[in-house]
Amino acid sequence: MIKNRADLERVHGRGAGIALGAVEAAIKSVEPGTLVKRAVRAGNKGSITFSDICGRSFTVRGFKEVYVVGAGKAAAPMAAAVSKILKGRVAGGAINVPRGARFAAAIDHVSTTCASHPVPDECGVRGAKKIARVLEKADEDDLAIVLISGGGSALLPLPADGISLFDKQQATKALLASGASIHEINAVRKHLSAIKGGQLARRARCRVVSLVLSDVIGDDLAVIASGPTFPDPTTYSDALEIVKRYRIGNAKVSRYLEKGADGKIAETPKPGDPLFSRVRNILIGNNQVACESAARYLARRVSAVESLGSEFDGEAQDFGRFVAKVASGRPGPFAIVAGGETTVRLGNATAGKGGRNQEAALACALALKEPKGMTAAFVGTDGIDGNSDAAGAIISERSAKAVAADRANARRYLRGHDSYSALKKMESLVFTGYTGTNVNDIAIALRLNS
Repeated sequence: MIKNRADLERVHGRGAGIALGAVEAAIKSVEPGTLVKRAVRAGNKGSITFSDICGRSFTVRGFKEVYVVGAGKAAAPMAAAVSKILKGRVAGGAINVPRGARFAAAIDHVSTTCASHPVPDECGVRGAKKIARVLEKADEDDLAIVLISGGGSALLPLPADGISLFDKQQATKALLASGASIHEINAVRKHLSAIKGGQLARRARCRVVSLVLSDVIGDDLAVIASGPTFPDPTTYSDALEIVKRYRIGNAKVSRYLEKGADGKIAETPKPGDPLFSRVRNILIGNNQVACESAARYLARRVSAVESLGSEFDGEAQDFGRFVAKVASGRPGPFAIVAGGETTVRLGNATAGKGGRNQEAALACALALKEPKGMTAAFVGTDGIDGNSDAAGAIISERSAKAVAADRANARRYLRGHDSYSALKKMESLVFTGYTGTNVNDIAIALRLNS
C-alpha cells in the first residue's frame, strides 16, 4: 500500500517501519469492501439486512428492484461490494468517483463517472444528473442503496437554479483556502445545491438506505458529503453568515443566499420532514476504527501505547507541535495514536505544494526537543494530501536534526505552505496513491529508546 515503504525504512530506520505498518493496518481496517460486507447481508426470500458500526441491524423486505447510487472516494469499492453481495440483483445505478482513483473492474448495471475533487467540474455535474435520474425513475416499491463517503460533496455537484458551476467552483476554492471548518463549508455547499442537504432523498419515491463512511469528526451524518439523504439542520441564513464571515467575494452567491434567507427560495428538507420516514442512514466506518486498528498493531510491537482520540482539528501546524510536545516529554519505548482532520489557513500567502499532514509533520520536526529514537507519521487515509501526490510524511531523528540545522529555512517553507518541497529534500514523503477509502487522517508517534 505504501509504495515507498522500503525506502523510508532505509532512510529513517526501524521506527519508520513500525509507524508505517500501523498506518497500513489503519487504512486496511477501513477498506470499503470489508466494511460493506459487514454491513450488508442478503437474506432469504429476497430480503436484505443492514448493520451499522455498532452492530444494530434492520431488515428490508418486499421490494422489487434494487438501485445503487453514490459519490465519494470510496464509491467504487463500496458499489462493487454491494453488487457482489446481492449477486446480480442490482437493476441499475450510477456513481461518481475521483478522477485518478483505482477500481478493479466495471460494476454490472452501474455507470461510473470520474470527476474532479476537491473543486467540482462539469463531469461531476453530468454524473450527478445520472444519479438523480436513477432515483427519480425508481418506483415506490423499489429500494435504493446510496453509498456516501468522503469527497462526496465535491463529487456530487448539481448547482441550484440560479447558480452556475463556475459560481460553485469559485465559492469552493475560496472556502477551502479560508480555513473554514468542514461543517461551515458544507452548510454553504448545501444551499448552493439541488441535491445536497437531504435533497437527493427528496427526489426518490422508493425506500432509501444510505451506507455512510465518515470523513467528518464526530460522524455528523448531516455533514458527511453534505448529507444528501439526511435532514439538514442548517439554513440559508447560516450559509450567508458563513460567506460574510470568511469574506467570500462572489456577489452572485451572496445574492442567491440572501434570497434564500428572505424566504424567496425553498429551504432544504429539515428534521421531521415526512420524506425521511422512508430513509435510513447508517454509519459503517470512521476514523475511530482506523485508530483502534493502528493501536492494536502497535501494541504487539511497543510496550506502552496510548490513543489520544480521533477528533483532532484546528490548524495543522498547531497539531504537529502538539504531537511533538506530547512525545518529547516521554521516555521510550512508547507509541501514541491520534486521528482527526486539521485545516490549513492560506490567508494571503501564495501556496506552494503540500497538505495538512505534511504541514503537521514539518511543524512537528521543528518542535521536537528530544528527537533521539523518535519517529512520527502523519498520513491521510485517502492517500492524497492537499494539492500534492503524497499521502503525508514521516519524520525521524534524522529529519528533526536536518530541520534543526536550518530552522529559518524550515519556517520559510511553512509560511509559504510549501512543506512538500522541504520534506522531499529529507526523503520524508509517504506515497500510497488513492487508497479507495477516506476516514480523515491518522498520526503515529513513537520512541523505541530513550
